[in-house]
Amino acid sequence: MKNKNVMRATLALNLMRNIIGIKFIDFKEDFDIIDVALPQKKGPLCYHARQAMDGNLFKATEDYVTCDYARYAIGLSKPDNTIVEGRSYKYCGLYESNSISKNIVTSMKYINQDIYGMVMGPLNLMDDADVVIIADYAETVMRIMQGYAYKFGNPEQLSFFGNQAMCADLISKPFSNNDINISLMCKGTRANGQFDKGEIGVAVPIGMFDSLVDGIVNTVNPVTYANEKRQILSKLDCEDDLGIKIDVDYNYGLGLKAYDSKVQKFKNLNNI
Repeated sequence: MKNKNVMRATLALNLMRNIIGIKFIDFKEDFDIIDVALPQKKGPLCYHARQAMDGNLFKATEDYVTCDYARYAIGLSKPDNTIVEGRSYKYCGLYESNSISKNIVTSMKYINQDIYGMVMGPLNLMDDADVVIIADYAETVMRIMQGYAYKFGNPEQLSFFGNQAMCADLISKPFSNNDINISLMCKGTRANGQFDKGEIGVAVPIGMFDSLVDGIVNTVNPVTYANEKRQILSKLDCEDDLGIKIDVDYNYGLGLKAYDSKVQKFKNLNNI
């Protein structure tokens, strides 16, 4: 699905990993007929996400996700009420008080829907998805946010604090809020997903993906340096692959100066 926009985003951002999707499957009968292999082994959700970014498409039930709290976040398992209230996070020392812990867990937006299983893999290999996830370095995520701002304005639902990164920051929050979210990752995600200390993540609900890519592509000319534009051009099979004409010499600074000059000319003509 969405193969053209996966290609456009990959080219415009020079992504180093696959853009991946996750699709929730509510019922066992639907899960069973999906013609996709099970994971080669069990592991934390962060591990499975990395496998997807490395090109693997698979389906999984709660039995294949070994992290309890990840299963709680994405609806594969039901948490005890004490977990939903944040008591366990206060007890383990992550947060100073029960009220802070409750605030944190509430913000994670655990999915209360009964989810039987999931499909995860490169988005261009999937028939459908609920959430789209990208992992890369900060400069790449900066470009994604510039594309988001181009289309949607100021992001008002960002939430991250270095815990439950893949499952909450990058799945349950963007899904529940129907909006973009960023993750600084967490210790478990970096270890189990083998992400280095400079990588961060960003995720959007599937309904935002096409518009987000349009925003990313349409901000190539204003914000991307000439050498970066040449690099993009070198990877295009034809000039129309991105859907825009790349102007190597243009940047938004030139546009600002041109507009300010028009304003000043108008003021001069009208003695303002």
